[in-house]
Amino acid sequence: MALATLDQVRSVVARTVLALVVGLAILATPAVATADDHGGPTTTTTTLTSPTGPYASCAALVAGGGASGPSPSDTRGDSQSPAEALYECELKDYRQAADQIDAAFRQAVAQARVLFRHSIRAAHSAAQRSAALQAMEAAIIQAATVRSAALVTLGPPPVLKTKG
Repeated sequence: MALATLDQVRSVVARTVLALVVGLAILATPAVATADDHGGPTTTTTTLTSPTGPYASCAALVAGGGASGPSPSDTRGDSQSPAEALYECELKDYRQAADQIDAAFRQAVAQARVLFRHSIRAAHSAAQRSAALQAMEAAIIQAATVRSAALVTLGPPPVLKTKG
C-alpha cells in the first residue's frame, strides 16, 4: 500500500512541477545576447519592459497613452506620470505572479499532507508509516525547490525609475 501512495505523491509532485514550469515559461523574460566588438564572450541581459516580456501589457498601456498626463478636469495636478503608471502596472503583474507561485506551492504541500494522512491510515507497519512520512517530506522539499526556482526566475520586484 505504501508503494502505491509513494507513486501517487510522485505523480502529484510531477504535476506540480509541470504546472510551475509552464507558468515560468509564460513569465520568463526574453534574454538578449550581445557580443563585444572584439569577438569576446557573449553577455546576456534581460529587459523587463520589453514588448514581449512579462510586462508587455504594461508597456503597451503606457505607450498607448493610458496615463499620458493630467486630464483637463484634473484641478489637483496629482495624476500619474507615465513612469508611475508603468511601475504600478508592473508591480501589480509581479505580485500576481508571486501570488500564483505561492498558491501552487501551498497547493502542493496540502496535497502532500492529504496523501500522507491517507497513507498513514492504511499503514500497518512501521516501515509503511516511515515510507509515508518520507514521501510527504520529499514532496514538500520538491515543492519548495520548485517555488524557490520560480521566485528566482521571477526576479526582484520592479523599481520606480525617477529622474534625478
